Amino acid sequence: MSRTAIRMIEMLRLIPREPRRISVGALGERLATLGHPTSARTIQRDLNTLSAHFPLVCDDRDHPYGWSWSRHAQARSLPGMDTPTALTFCMAETYLRDMLPASVVELMQPHFRQARETLEAAGNGLLAWEDKVRILPRHPPLLPPEVDPERMARVYEGLLRGRRLEVRYRPRSGEERAYYLSPQGLALRDAVIYLVASHRDYDDVVMFALHRFTAVTLTDEPARHLAGFDLDAWIARGGFDAHENDAPVGLVARFDADVGRHLLETPLSERQTVREAGDGRLEVTAPVKDTHQLRWWLRAFGPQVEVLEPAHLRREMAEAAEREARLYRRPRPEAG
Repeated sequence: MSRTAIRMIEMLRLIPREPRRISVGALGERLATLGHPTSARTIQRDLNTLSAHFPLVCDDRDHPYGWSWSRHAQARSLPGMDTPTALTFCMAETYLRDMLPASVVELMQPHFRQARETLEAAGNGLLAWEDKVRILPRHPPLLPPEVDPERMARVYEGLLRGRRLEVRYRPRSGEERAYYLSPQGLALRDAVIYLVASHRDYDDVVMFALHRFTAVTLTDEPARHLAGFDLDAWIARGGFDAHENDAPVGLVARFDADVGRHLLETPLSERQTVREAGDGRLEVTAPVKDTHQLRWWLRAFGPQVEVLEPAHLRREMAEAAEREARLYRRPRPEAG
């Protein structure tokens, strides 16, 4: 294949879909980084040639002119989309749609359509794969809260473009407040989408449930960059969980054998140990984060788990069990 043909293929890959666009100068810079340096005149000539065979459009309303794939053009993949890639696009459409900016979802629609057409043409059963795969929560499924689509779009755009947001936020309890946020990340937990952001010029990072925003304005001011902030590291440190103690604790708990065996396959920690106790139960020892989430998880087992250590957690579990017992010893209240 000639160098000219290779350069043209790279150009087609670099051109975005409407409404985004790329100038001849920007194309030249990117081609040069890919090992295809050439002049602006040559790039312009190549674009004119390619636009006669591909649905490319030139926006000449202002300088520099910008080139795009037509928003109505069929998605083209160089090379063509294979069935594993098509399946990945279909699964992404099903499970990641709520995590993507609306503008990105719109741009991806041609690829989603092409993916389904590819699977239909393959006729090898992959089209039905997404109907045969499910992600299941351990708790009763919760319906997602309703989120205003326009507010969500502004939040996503602020995160995508690195711009500050003026918002009004209504917490679960308390009065509505105004915030000036610098978006740092986004996370989906159970049925709720959270924006992770800092307020004004503070370094503290907090999370905001999207459905509790009552107003969102996208500003032109750049978001404040927090040096060294890493979303994964923040989550790993327990950013989403209220901590009782900063340091991990050594959990020792005895589980009824039938419910404790799952921890042999899905351990709490890489340093977890399990032994059979003399009373027939499984004694699990592991370093864990001392969070509210840990308590909710343990309480879900009810009388099928007994916490031995740490002492403060055993005391809390005992007090919670006593409160629950007192609740059920009372006469049943009338419904309604």
